[in-house]
Amino acid sequence: DLSRLHGKSKTPEYQMFYDAGKRARQRGVPITIAPDDIVIPERCPVLGMPLRSGHGLRSPNTPTLDCIDPRLGYVPGNIIVVSWRFNKAKGDLTPEELRRIAKWVLR
Repeated sequence: DLSRLHGKSKTPEYQMFYDAGKRARQRGVPITIAPDDIVIPERCPVLGMPLRSGHGLRSPNTPTLDCIDPRLGYVPGNIIVVSWRFNKAKGDLTPEELRRIAKWVLR
């Protein structure tokens, strides 16, 4: 088993990579990233909240892997690690839908 050979199978980065592979197959999009391409920042780049791995337990601060453009898949330059809170809130909304929500909230 390749995951045992590289010694990273228990890391949050590898788990994100593994889960991304499953999602890529389900959605029919490419995955050409490697676990080393996944870098978890200290804070969510969108919401600014600290990111903390929960070792299997998901919380708003759990880091999650997201595709910037979902149509392109998990390829270098198209992935970002964000908080579960942001990723869940964003869901599968389009940029236009997100703009409409922001406009409504800010009125």
